Amino acid sequence: MIADVSGKGVPAALFMALSRIVIRVSATWFSKSSEAIAFANPIISRDSKTGMFVTVFYCVLDNETHTLTYVNAGHNPPLLIRAGTDLPEELEATGIAIGAMDDAPYEQREIPLASGDLLVLYTDGVTEAVNDKEEMFEIPRLLDIILASRSLPAQEIVDAIITGVNAFSQSQPQYDDITLMVIKVK
Repeated sequence: MIADVSGKGVPAALFMALSRIVIRVSATWFSKSSEAIAFANPIISRDSKTGMFVTVFYCVLDNETHTLTYVNAGHNPPLLIRAGTDLPEELEATGIAIGAMDDAPYEQREIPLASGDLLVLYTDGVTEAVNDKEEMFEIPRLLDIILASRSLPAQEIVDAIITGVNAFSQSQPQYDDITLMVIKVK
């Protein structure tokens, strides 16, 4: 799971902590990702008195069947780069952000994975990092780094992305958190 809460500071941190706990507990009660997120949503929504919400990409990776089952609740679409291609597939939203609406529906999707596939999950702190010209880092720069480092171990791909974002931003302050996860299929 990767998630990003709206807002900043202590209230946002507390709301994220609550959301994380609710989703984790829901995940133990339901075998389907969509059911876990749909159950967690109204609980989180009722605690969202200030209009906060959480974007969430929740997935289950089955190592035996090489499938990824996921729900994307309004989060930045993770990039799936299949072995043998340089074109990313974006795992688009299957529902709205958690906490935005009590009875929001969430669709679950399942995709097959193959050896050599690469999945990159990230928060908007990566793509919305700015430089001194007020340009954003954006997906094309992220993709360039991913493709240039795809033969490296997952942690080194994460390191390359962070190094690239920092080099791009130079002296500009970081306005948003940067969270990354890289999954390489063996």
